[in-house]
Amino acid sequence: MKKLIAIFAAALALAACNGQKALAPEDLATPVDKSKQERVLITTDLECDDMNGVILSLMYADQYDLAGIVWTAGMYHFNGDGGKHTLGQITPNYRCNAQHCEHRVKTAADLTEYRPVDPTWLPRILDCYESDYQQLSKNNPNYPTPEYIRSITKVGNIEFEGDYRFETEGSNFIVDVILDDDPRPVTIQHWGGINTTVRALYTIYERYHGTSEWPAILKKVTDKVRIGGSGEDNCRADSKIDQMFPGLQNGGYGFGFFSYGSFFSASKNVNRAAEELQPYMHAPWNLEAYKMNHGKLTEQIWLMAEGRAIYGEPIIYNYGLIDYMDWALSAEQGWGPETLKGRERAEYEPYSWAFCQFGCGGFIDIGLRRDLNNRGNNHYTIVMWEELAARADWAICEPQDCNHAPIVDGGQLDLTAAAGQTVNLKGSAKDPDGDKMSAEWYVPATACTYKGGKAEGLGVQAKGWEASFTVPADAKSGDKLVVNLEVRDEAERPMTRFAQYVITVS
Repeated sequence: MKKLIAIFAAALALAACNGQKALAPEDLATPVDKSKQERVLITTDLECDDMNGVILSLMYADQYDLAGIVWTAGMYHFNGDGGKHTLGQITPNYRCNAQHCEHRVKTAADLTEYRPVDPTWLPRILDCYESDYQQLSKNNPNYPTPEYIRSITKVGNIEFEGDYRFETEGSNFIVDVILDDDPRPVTIQHWGGINTTVRALYTIYERYHGTSEWPAILKKVTDKVRIGGSGEDNCRADSKIDQMFPGLQNGGYGFGFFSYGSFFSASKNVNRAAEELQPYMHAPWNLEAYKMNHGKLTEQIWLMAEGRAIYGEPIIYNYGLIDYMDWALSAEQGWGPETLKGRERAEYEPYSWAFCQFGCGGFIDIGLRRDLNNRGNNHYTIVMWEELAARADWAICEPQDCNHAPIVDGGQLDLTAAAGQTVNLKGSAKDPDGDKMSAEWYVPATACTYKGGKAEGLGVQAKGWEASFTVPADAKSGDKLVVNLEVRDEAERPMTRFAQYVITVS
């Protein structure tokens, strides 16, 4: 029976690859100098949404320079120290507010661990990445090697929320990244607690403060480090790292312009996402596009009620085994804060999309500009779902059998014009696979500053790769109007790229 299942799975994988035309790609992505890409370091408590985030970050790791993946603790997950201490002893100012956790303790202060994470999960995911790497790298040569990813994956301060007492392999690795000779900013993202990063900064402070090297070290840290969020603990404030390193910069989470979905987006009954997103959040799409027969890595993405258990989680949070999210019940049982009581239970169909932490989303370049407000646009989210499906093919198919994104040249993207003036725009594109392409020109209203981002109804006169746009007569000096050139190829798994023109009113 197992042999028959394996043969059937192989046949499905072959069918997925053969869906594209068998033409040799003209111009696949050329190798880039990774030292020229933006540098990102992920710290995570490995909750299930973070697990999905790690997987997707690896699927897009050609797009940025991944500096590290460090497992840390947080208010929702810590592994304890074998019962030697409680949370309250180590972190008196804790944020974990589970009341009793199946009556094992009276308050969170007495917890010796909380929803501990499987220590084998990250190594197993790296094995999956290694399994898919050969084909992924054929389709894009800018994926980091499995050996490199393993070398930058570390265990940090995982014993307790807010615990930065000791140096760990993970905290010392962050020290090395901060102090290395690479001058680029490094965005340190905090999907769980910030405690391992705090420990790293403490180590630097203890090592250099009061020495002749301190002024140079302080400048290096404050010039280089970008703190992505304050984490799910109180130790940024409690540790006084901002006083120790005056000028420490925040970098945001880097979510960028889209999100793959929230906790309730695919629910049948609660806080459901917009209907235009729903086809991309349920079993028919999820299973065919990436979950089944698309390599080892995307197979590990967690979906609701798919039949897998999450080690260390109570059933109330074991979303691979259940088809609901009942956070009110988790509060009643002590696994969650009392503020969740009264929240309606969300229900799902099996294999529905559940959640994702995608902290590297803002570093994915599909032509949307960071200096514009591109957030909250469902169309861009759909583009990224389609991108994931195309990339999932990369994990199992030869380049000639799958799709690759158009290469768009927008020419001059920043222009100045007076109110009432007409501006002429011109772009071009080529497709690596020789696919036909469509070009669409339009104004993304919320990206404009004209009328406070309420620029609906502005039209663009377009013909093929050329367009003209007339600045509204009532536009004020300094207003910014945006025109999108959207290029989409005609393929079974289409991919889309943009050029965004910004017209500043003189």
